[in-house]
Amino acid sequence: MPITYTVDHDRKLITEVWTGDVHGDDLGEYWEHYLQDPEVLKIRRTLVDLRQAVIHFNAYELSVLVGNIVFPVLYDKRLKWKTAIVVGNTEQFKASRQYHALAKVYSDDAIFETIEQASDWLCGPASPKP
Repeated sequence: MPITYTVDHDRKLITEVWTGDVHGDDLGEYWEHYLQDPEVLKIRRTLVDLRQAVIHFNAYELSVLVGNIVFPVLYDKRLKWKTAIVVGNTEQFKASRQYHALAKVYSDDAIFETIEQASDWLCGPASPKP
Protein backbone atom coordinates (compact mmCIF):
# COMPACT_ATOMS: atom_id res chain seq x y z
CA MET A 1 0.00 0.00 0.00
CA PRO A 2 1.53 3.36 -0.98
CA ILE A 3 -0.19 5.19 1.91
CA THR A 4 0.47 4.28 5.54
CA TYR A 5 -0.30 5.92 8.85
CA THR A 6 0.77 5.81 12.46
CA VAL A 7 -1.02 7.12 15.52
CA ASP A 8 0.92 8.98 18.21
CA HIS A 9 -1.39 8.74 21.21
CA ASP A 10 0.75 11.01 23.39
CA ARG A 11 0.70 13.89 20.89
CA LYS A 12 -2.79 13.05 19.66
CA LEU A 13 -1.48 13.09 16.10
CA ILE A 14 -1.84 10.88 13.05
CA THR A 15 1.05 10.82 10.59
CA GLU A 16 0.41 9.68 7.02
CA VAL A 17 3.21 8.92 4.59
CA TRP A 18 2.57 8.58 0.87
CA THR A 19 5.29 6.85 -1.17
CA GLY A 20 5.63 5.87 -4.81
CA ASP A 21 2.75 5.77 -7.27
CA VAL A 22 -0.61 6.66 -5.73
CA HIS A 23 -3.69 6.01 -7.87
CA GLY A 24 -7.31 6.82 -7.10
CA ASP A 25 -7.99 3.18 -6.24
CA ASP A 26 -5.17 3.25 -3.70
CA LEU A 27 -6.56 6.36 -2.03
CA GLY A 28 -10.08 4.96 -1.97
CA GLU A 29 -8.92 1.68 -0.42
CA TYR A 30 -6.85 3.59 2.11
CA TRP A 31 -9.70 5.90 3.15
CA GLU A 32 -12.11 2.96 3.47
CA HIS A 33 -9.77 1.36 6.02
CA TYR A 34 -8.53 4.57 7.67
CA LEU A 35 -11.98 6.00 8.38
CA GLN A 36 -13.00 2.80 10.17
CA ASP A 37 -10.20 3.14 12.74
CA PRO A 38 -11.75 4.41 16.01
CA GLU A 39 -8.45 6.01 17.10
CA VAL A 40 -8.26 7.99 13.86
CA LEU A 41 -11.83 9.19 14.27
CA LYS A 42 -11.12 10.18 17.86
CA ILE A 43 -7.96 12.21 17.11
CA ARG A 44 -8.81 13.76 13.70
CA ARG A 45 -5.52 15.68 13.46
CA THR A 46 -3.18 14.58 10.68
CA LEU A 47 0.22 15.41 9.28
CA VAL A 48 0.32 14.14 5.68
CA ASP A 49 3.71 13.77 3.99
CA LEU A 50 3.27 13.62 0.20
CA ARG A 51 6.90 14.38 -0.69
CA GLN A 52 7.76 10.86 -1.84
CA ALA A 53 4.53 10.26 -3.78
CA VAL A 54 3.70 10.44 -7.46
CA ILE A 55 0.02 11.42 -7.76
CA HIS A 56 -1.89 9.51 -10.47
CA PHE A 57 -5.45 10.72 -9.88
CA ASN A 58 -7.22 13.80 -11.18
CA ALA A 59 -9.56 16.33 -9.60
CA TYR A 60 -12.66 14.46 -10.73
CA GLU A 61 -11.48 11.16 -9.22
CA LEU A 62 -10.60 12.94 -5.98
CA SER A 63 -14.02 14.58 -5.88
CA VAL A 64 -15.78 11.23 -6.32
CA LEU A 65 -13.66 9.63 -3.57
CA VAL A 66 -14.31 12.45 -1.12
CA GLY A 67 -18.03 12.42 -1.91
CA ASN A 68 -18.45 8.66 -1.71
CA ILE A 69 -16.09 7.76 1.14
CA VAL A 70 -15.17 10.75 3.29
CA PHE A 71 -18.36 12.82 3.35
CA PRO A 72 -20.58 10.02 4.68
CA VAL A 73 -18.23 9.52 7.62
CA LEU A 74 -17.17 13.06 8.49
CA TYR A 75 -19.55 15.65 7.14
CA ASP A 76 -22.72 13.69 7.74
CA LYS A 77 -21.65 13.09 11.37
CA ARG A 78 -20.48 16.71 11.79
CA LEU A 79 -16.93 15.63 12.66
CA LYS A 80 -14.22 18.25 12.19
CA TRP A 81 -10.65 17.52 11.11
CA LYS A 82 -7.34 19.35 10.94
CA THR A 83 -4.69 18.45 8.38
CA ALA A 84 -1.21 19.75 7.59
CA ILE A 85 -0.05 18.58 4.16
CA VAL A 86 3.65 18.60 3.27
CA VAL A 87 4.48 18.77 -0.44
CA GLY A 88 7.65 18.72 -2.48
CA ASN A 89 6.50 19.53 -6.01
CA THR A 90 3.84 21.25 -8.09
CA GLU A 91 1.70 18.16 -8.73
CA GLN A 92 1.49 17.38 -5.02
CA PHE A 93 0.59 21.00 -4.34
CA LYS A 94 -2.17 20.94 -6.98
CA ALA A 95 -3.67 17.74 -5.56
CA SER A 96 -3.50 19.20 -2.04
CA ARG A 97 -5.29 22.38 -3.14
CA GLN A 98 -7.97 20.31 -4.84
CA TYR A 99 -8.48 18.29 -1.67
CA HIS A 100 -8.55 21.47 0.42
CA ALA A 101 -11.33 22.90 -1.76
CA LEU A 102 -13.39 19.72 -1.37
CA ALA A 103 -12.72 19.26 2.35
CA LYS A 104 -13.22 22.80 3.63
CA VAL A 105 -16.67 22.00 5.00
CA TYR A 106 -15.24 19.44 7.45
CA SER A 107 -11.51 20.15 7.65
CA ASP A 108 -9.11 22.96 8.45
CA ASP A 109 -6.16 22.32 6.11
CA ALA A 110 -2.88 24.00 5.29
CA ILE A 111 -0.06 23.14 2.89
CA PHE A 112 3.62 23.33 3.84
CA GLU A 113 7.05 22.65 2.40
CA THR A 114 8.60 21.19 5.57
CA ILE A 115 7.58 18.76 8.28
CA GLU A 116 8.67 21.29 10.91
CA GLN A 117 6.34 24.01 9.61
CA ALA A 118 3.47 21.53 9.37
CA SER A 119 4.08 20.17 12.86
CA ASP A 120 4.28 23.67 14.37
CA TRP A 121 0.96 24.60 12.76
CA LEU A 122 -0.72 21.37 13.87
CA CYS A 123 0.75 20.97 17.35
CA GLY A 124 2.07 24.35 18.41
CA PRO A 125 0.64 26.22 21.40
CA ALA A 126 -1.54 28.45 19.20
CA SER A 127 -2.85 25.52 17.19
CA PRO A 128 -6.65 25.33 16.94
CA LYS A 129 -8.07 21.93 17.82
CA PRO A 130 -10.15 19.89 15.36
